[in-house]
Amino acid sequence: MGKSKIILVLFFLYLCQFIFCNTTGEPAYTKKETLYSTKNGNPIGELSVKIEARNSDKNNNEWFLILGNKNNEILDSKGDDRSLWIFNKKVSANNLKKELKNKDYPIDIKDFTQFLPFCENGIRFDLKDWDEIKRQTQLSFYINASPGEKITLRLVFYSSSQDKKKTIIDDEAKLKIEFVVPDPSVKKKATSNDNGGEGEVISLTEKIDREAAAKIKEEREAEAEAEATKQDQEEDRGRKLALVNSFITERNKEINSLHDEVDFLLKDFKDKVEESKIDSLEIIADELKKKVDYWENGYSDILLTDESVHDKFAKFGTSHTITTKKIDEMRQQQDLINKWFSFIKNNQLLSIGIAAGVIILGLILIKVGKKLIEFIKKSFTQTLNNFKTKKQNKKQQKQMEERKKNERQRAFESIDINELDEI
Repeated sequence: MGKSKIILVLFFLYLCQFIFCNTTGEPAYTKKETLYSTKNGNPIGELSVKIEARNSDKNNNEWFLILGNKNNEILDSKGDDRSLWIFNKKVSANNLKKELKNKDYPIDIKDFTQFLPFCENGIRFDLKDWDEIKRQTQLSFYINASPGEKITLRLVFYSSSQDKKKTIIDDEAKLKIEFVVPDPSVKKKATSNDNGGEGEVISLTEKIDREAAAKIKEEREAEAEAEATKQDQEEDRGRKLALVNSFITERNKEINSLHDEVDFLLKDFKDKVEESKIDSLEIIADELKKKVDYWENGYSDILLTDESVHDKFAKFGTSHTITTKKIDEMRQQQDLINKWFSFIKNNQLLSIGIAAGVIILGLILIKVGKKLIEFIKKSFTQTLNNFKTKKQNKKQQKQMEERKKNERQRAFESIDINELDEI
């Protein structure tokens, strides 16, 4: 019974492979596309793309998108082991991490908070919520289109690499595919003529007219293709411009924020700034400069043609220079503060001696001050007493003189005039 199951499974896999590799429709599009990173514009790798109708029916609405070559890795990325991820709808990066963690699939996601649907312009694909593509894969999609109608697919891929047995989703690429729905009847007629069947008999004039019409058609198709290429280039440049503008705007905010922090620490003397903090600020400034230099070199064509973006890169350079100078100034300032603290710490005896001298001098001044106050007080008291004594003596002397004067007056008044005559 076990062997029978294995045989059935193998037969089923062979049948799927046969159906997969032998669709009834003819290819409407076959090309090897280069996927470019939306983060930095660099090529991620080359992807083989083929589009086929499910069948040759004129009213067919089911199509196959075949990605990659058989028996090869999905991307030709020059030796890098990379895979592609696609999503049926918007998916949160955190939810994807949780789901894969539950399945014991080690994964890391860089710089993405959510993933966009595989087809941006609403064409329906038969997809799971998400899928990792490592080998050739066939995807079904559905369109209601008439022969000769131009169809556009705007696809979103996410690229991952392997690092120490962990998958890292670290890049994004967008691909625009345009193809024309073929006309099965025209194709069959051409095939019949090619196989030696009875061809259509036409006149020389009609043949010339058809050749002229075919030439005009080719010229118009060439013009349309050139216009489409030009439009694609303009769209690509617009996308790159928006990407670069967004990048340098964010980096200017970051360098300005760093400048404000450095300026605050430089002017604030209340707290000592650790050397590790200064080193960290310097590393941040250098890393920002490396990122900006990388983008400036990678998108020089944008900078040469758009003055506003060029000015933003120049503004970043000025802000970075000012910030690094202030970081150097802060380092010098902290070196002086550290030397002063070190001097005080290494000369504690000197500090103690200075403090003791100040205390002794203070005690001496207090003692001298007390004696001086006593001396002044004593001198003032003595002077006051002398003044009082002199004043008392003067009063007594005046009283004595007054008594003598009164005595003489009484003596004079007591003399009899008659007695004077006798004398």
